Amino acid sequence: MVERNPVAADAVEGSTVEDSTVEGSTVERSAALAFIIACQQDPATGTAFLGEDAAGIEAELEGLDQPWLRGLKVVEQDGTVIAACTVDWDPEPSMAWVHGPWGAPEQVTRHGASLVAAVCHAVPAGIERFEMCGHVANGSMAALASDLGWTATEVNYAMVVPARTAARWAEPAATAEQAKQTEQTEQADQLTGPDAGAAPPVRPREPVRIRPAGPADVGLLEPLHTAEFGEAYATAGQLLSRHHTVIAEDASGTLLGYAAGTLQDDGQAYVDFTAVVPEARRHGLGRRLVTGLAERLLAAGNPEMLHLTVRESRAAAHALYLSLGMREDAALRGYRGPRVTAQPPG
Repeated sequence: MVERNPVAADAVEGSTVEDSTVEGSTVERSAALAFIIACQQDPATGTAFLGEDAAGIEAELEGLDQPWLRGLKVVEQDGTVIAACTVDWDPEPSMAWVHGPWGAPEQVTRHGASLVAAVCHAVPAGIERFEMCGHVANGSMAALASDLGWTATEVNYAMVVPARTAARWAEPAATAEQAKQTEQTEQADQLTGPDAGAAPPVRPREPVRIRPAGPADVGLLEPLHTAEFGEAYATAGQLLSRHHTVIAEDASGTLLGYAAGTLQDDGQAYVDFTAVVPEARRHGLGRRLVTGLAERLLAAGNPEMLHLTVRESRAAAHALYLSLGMREDAALRGYRGPRVTAQPPG
């Protein structure tokens, strides 16, 4: 075995001496990229952090905060890549994202823990929250996460709509019809949802205004952002510096909700966060926020598609997005846990 990694392949039980784990910088870029793209074509071997389109995958990898090839760890057999993994991180939310492990299920089972330990080794000390995410069909990732002691999130549905459809959301006729559908959905949710039987929320003081968020709004956003998303992959401050963000406020200037999204490196539009304060829900604010954000995202670039994810437990939000013409593209599950460590051979 040729050992070129700070964490060797045989440092974790289950790796074998006939394969070598090597630094990504020693692997031909085109071969590594082709392997990742091939894995991304199959929900059972891809990661949810990248898509399926070859050009989009390359753009997303190049857009990571840290150079993907420099951080890439691979397992080679007879000169051919059979498993791989890379990582990027952000000190502000103090979080790292594991991309992969890629490979056939049997290779991830055999080498996954070694690869995750190797990429964790590259992440600066002090960052102790790690996440990987895949399609629910990626059983080898789920098994690896369980073996590592990482916690599975609830299922999230990835939803998508053509940008030309999203562009019509703000048209008067579409707005009236969507408002009617939203009201019907909210009435049904009052009868069958998790808050069934609860007192109906108080209608916000009109007029409700949807406006772009600015730096001065960080103090308004932070409590709601933290309450809804906990230790998310973006802080409230980053919603204002890295995202397009709109907020809803009533006549008194009280924050009622917000929506934040980005244009990703693949050129597509993504709605990353949407939240409405509990007392203002079921009055169509979610729809107005998503519509307002979509307008800004479409104006900022030329995306072909608009994407978002919604938790399985958010039945009303799921129904809202379907009423807007979105379709389910995938069912995803994340896995979160602490740094994975391994001792280099002595």
